[in-house]
Amino acid sequence: MLNKKNRLTKKLFNEVFEKGQNYHSDFLFSKIIKRGGSTQESRFSFSVPTKIEKKVVKRNFLRRKGYMVIRENWEKIKENFDVVIILKKDAEKLAFEEYKKEILCLLKKAKVI
Repeated sequence: MLNKKNRLTKKLFNEVFEKGQNYHSDFLFSKIIKRGGSTQESRFSFSVPTKIEKKVVKRNFLRRKGYMVIRENWEKIKENFDVVIILKKDAEKLAFEEYKKEILCLLKKAKVI
């Protein structure tokens, strides 16, 4: 899991979801806002809809896998970004390496990495 300061709160999640710029990959969708002002660490949130996975345990597992990818690549991530990553249909079937590749590809597309 990421440190609390690197995760979005519910209020910030809603703000990013409403105002963020869209980025897509085959299995993921993201909303990203670049924050201005002083240098701060980026913040992330993962969302797994119940349409993707009905069971809470499996949704939390997919979320934790996403946070693990972010934590492993933390030194590459630029500062001052708020990122919400949402899983699309069939994302739950990806192997960890494919899931990791999708997340990193999406972040590169958004120039967060």
